[in-house]
Amino acid sequence: MGSEAGGIVVEASLIAPIVMMAVVLFICLVRLAAVQMAVHGAASQVARQTAAGMYPVSLASAQAAQALPALPGGVQLPGMEQAGEALKEWLPAPVGPMLGAMLQGDWQEAGNAAGSEMAKSALLPLLRQFADKRVLDPERLTISHVALPDFSGGSGASVIIEAEYRFPLHMPFTRKNIILKERAVERGWISDSTPAVREGDPNAEEQSKLQIVSIEPDPLRPGRKATVTAIAAPGTAVSVSVRYKSGTSTAKHLGDATVGADGTVSWTWHVSGNTTPGVWELVVTATDGSRVARHFVVERKSANND
Repeated sequence: MGSEAGGIVVEASLIAPIVMMAVVLFICLVRLAAVQMAVHGAASQVARQTAAGMYPVSLASAQAAQALPALPGGVQLPGMEQAGEALKEWLPAPVGPMLGAMLQGDWQEAGNAAGSEMAKSALLPLLRQFADKRVLDPERLTISHVALPDFSGGSGASVIIEAEYRFPLHMPFTRKNIILKERAVERGWISDSTPAVREGDPNAEEQSKLQIVSIEPDPLRPGRKATVTAIAAPGTAVSVSVRYKSGTSTAKHLGDATVGADGTVSWTWHVSGNTTPGVWELVVTATDGSRVARHFVVERKSANND
């Protein structure tokens, strides 16, 4: 009983399982991080490729809208509004939202839902093609949500891809999977929501009531101030929104304003230091429904510049 022989063996037998579990957990976390970055990279590539092909699709959509007769809308029977809302809640997506929108006369929303479902099937092979085979098993990749730009002139101009990956959790005593979700957003290459005024256009005067005069500086820099100036009729209530890759900016001093007596209005806001470089959109909207948009460039300061 007083001998210490075999003490080290007993202690090692007690500590070794804990050490091995810690090592296995660390390896699992490293693999999990690598897989998550690979999923995000594949989703970003799909969003970028899809956004690049949006312009010909938008042209085809506009041509088809002119050739096809208008869809029935605006005619609703009593109780259709309540029935549509009930279907949206009771039935799973995409069937519920699609049928509910049709009952409420909103054919645009129904078309968007149908287009998103078709896009899932069309983009899934592309997602698996861009998957890094050294890290990911393509068969475990799926697309949970796709949002395409609004070709009807609405505010949505981004391609949104949400991908899921079933990560096998190879831990002792468990064979469960972890669902990793990644979301990629890319602005679609489509025409501006407000077309430019052409010389000789009889509606030029009507279109030019609300205009964006300047966006300064050019280009914008992350971490710096930016100012946009617009003109409109004095006393007009206007609002501005700035859309980056991450979505609509929530910076202070953006939003509602009133045009001054000199016919000008301006907003100054802080461009976040985390803003992704690229070409983004700024939209000014008036209370009468008129709106103008302009693209601007966000560029990081290079090391060679002062």
